[in-house]
Amino acid sequence: MSITDPYARSYRCWQNAPLSCDRPLKTAEEVPNAKFCLECGFPATLPKQAEIRGSRDIYRITEFVRSQGMGRLYKGVQVSDGKPVVIKEYLLPSRDFNAEEAEQRKAKFTQIAGMSPVNNQSPDFRLLMPWEAIADRQGDRCYLITLGNIAAAPNLSQVLQQNGAMPPERVRDLLAQVLQTLQFLHAQKFRLPSGQVREGMAHGNLSLESLIATENSYIYTCDLAAWERLFDPPPNTFPIPEPAQDLVALGHVAFYLGLGRDREPTSERSPDPRDVQLWSKTDPALREFLYHLLGLETPFPSAEAARQALLQLPSGKMATTAAPSTFEGKSFGRRQLLWLVGLPLLLLGGLLWLVRSQSNREQGDDFAEFQRLVPSFNDLNTIQAGKYPYTAERDSTWTTVVGKRPLSDRPLNDILTRPRADIAASFIYTKPKVPVSPLKTITEQNNQANFAITSLIDKLPPSLNSEQIAYDGLLVFVPAYKAQNLPAALQGKISLDDLRKIFTGQVKNWQDLNPNLPNLTIKPYRPLEPEALQLFEKIVLNNDPEAIAKFRQIKQRSTFQTLRAIDFAEQQGQQLEAGTISFGTLVQTWDQCKVFPLALVQGNAPPVQALLRETTDNKLVPITPADNLCQEKKPFPNVAAYRQSTYPLGFPLAIVYPNDNSLPGFKSAPMFADLLKTRDGQFLLQQTGIVPLQPIPRDYQPSMSFP
Repeated sequence: MSITDPYARSYRCWQNAPLSCDRPLKTAEEVPNAKFCLECGFPATLPKQAEIRGSRDIYRITEFVRSQGMGRLYKGVQVSDGKPVVIKEYLLPSRDFNAEEAEQRKAKFTQIAGMSPVNNQSPDFRLLMPWEAIADRQGDRCYLITLGNIAAAPNLSQVLQQNGAMPPERVRDLLAQVLQTLQFLHAQKFRLPSGQVREGMAHGNLSLESLIATENSYIYTCDLAAWERLFDPPPNTFPIPEPAQDLVALGHVAFYLGLGRDREPTSERSPDPRDVQLWSKTDPALREFLYHLLGLETPFPSAEAARQALLQLPSGKMATTAAPSTFEGKSFGRRQLLWLVGLPLLLLGGLLWLVRSQSNREQGDDFAEFQRLVPSFNDLNTIQAGKYPYTAERDSTWTTVVGKRPLSDRPLNDILTRPRADIAASFIYTKPKVPVSPLKTITEQNNQANFAITSLIDKLPPSLNSEQIAYDGLLVFVPAYKAQNLPAALQGKISLDDLRKIFTGQVKNWQDLNPNLPNLTIKPYRPLEPEALQLFEKIVLNNDPEAIAKFRQIKQRSTFQTLRAIDFAEQQGQQLEAGTISFGTLVQTWDQCKVFPLALVQGNAPPVQALLRETTDNKLVPITPADNLCQEKKPFPNVAAYRQSTYPLGFPLAIVYPNDNSLPGFKSAPMFADLLKTRDGQFLLQQTGIVPLQPIPRDYQPSMSFP
């Protein structure tokens, strides 16, 4: 842990750290209903299946995760609907808190931890806010409930221990994200359960443990001092934290990550950033920035100022220079260093400027179209107040998309329902209850559904307009088993002609397609989603009635069930799904690493892969069967292949609405399209697995306009 265990002085723990010791967990596993550790008497961990009753739901423990900060983390589910939650358990043991102290902290905990942004809006900027705060009136524990699983992802302390020093480019990305979170936190108004409004707040507890790293390289912030410090045993007291402290704390976090450790090897002390020898591997621009962030030079006045300064730093890929010899005085020996390294750096800088200017021109050309978009929802002047219901195909791409969480624990549907805090405009998605064409609904019942989002826009009648908002597609996939490596045998590709043979039953064994393929029975599955089936019949089967009749005899299984069966079989050490092949919409399959999405070959054209990965030199290249997709970052869409129609199973995703200015959809549909076609809107869609209309810079950071 990054702090000394405050309970160590009250319990004779063999590790001298009862909060992180494994004995309370072993006690709970070995002794049913045990309340205390058998060795030292510290409160035991909660057993699996234990239930915690709150005001919003009942929560069931599924597994212990780890200790963190002043509490212990568990994964759990909401009993009402089975959705995942993370439960943080805080302790008020009687050896450290008397009855009055415990009750005071419980009362304050439910007030402070139960606060929310004004207007009941949830923060979007990777700040994990509680869903519910629960104080056990009959016991010595409190519980903080967070929706989803993000809070149980590894914290930066674990990342540091596992991976060592973080590259400067990654440190910069981390700083940009956390500074954006702090900018939001310091300026946001919060309402307490009592109704009192709190004007902004500092984190006050920023550390390697309170920053969470997710698989998609996002950094989430948790464990605010407002409730974390309530569980420090008396007589510890903590003043109200100031925003400036957050910047210094973040500077230490970045320093430790770049150094590769938060403890000196010969002692338990933290490395001192004033030790100039510890900065030798930090790029000069980042080092200078961190001096200011740490307060070793003139401190930044705010998180916003720090973030703007960070974004304006020159590239950190130039060779590093020697660190200054001392921190005494404001000049830090720069005048002496200038004569030694100034001229060579000037020449090197000129060369790098030429290289970078050419690179920037090329990148500017790549992203010029994106940069011309309206930046954020708040920058649009077309949004008007009103309630605008809309719909989509049943079990369609959009049905999946609106449930995704592109930035935090908030589903996309929550973000888009009320996109502007200052305008009472509500876009209300209505999921179809029966398989009725949404086009029929918006034509005949436009008050119930103003417009529809669909990929089925061929041969629209003159009474309907459409406006494209993104690209969609189908991915054809096979299991990525190592023992029966079908992706490698297929060389990562398959032709549309072979797909027709497979999905019309003309071939039964993979060797029927090619003698060099494994002797495996082909197990094709049709998905259940009508949108995917119709598009496959149109593009792969050319709407041939005879081929479609044979295709509809192939066994059906939902994409989710197929992916789960492949994963389960591998976990069991079996290869029952080794010959499986299926297809599904992009949003359901693009980030699934247990299967490999095949590149597609149409006629004599070269194969086209729908997904790209980032190389170590920051280039995007098509994924191959040699890539371990479970260890890589999530792939990127091959935007060019969709824009140029070279990926055979790509197609537009559009908003369809009535071509009649007397109907409400004629006004509301273009408003919604405008939202989705902002920079932030396109970014959100890409994060859910949809292909944007134009390439998006990989370092793009969304604005802070989401309510």
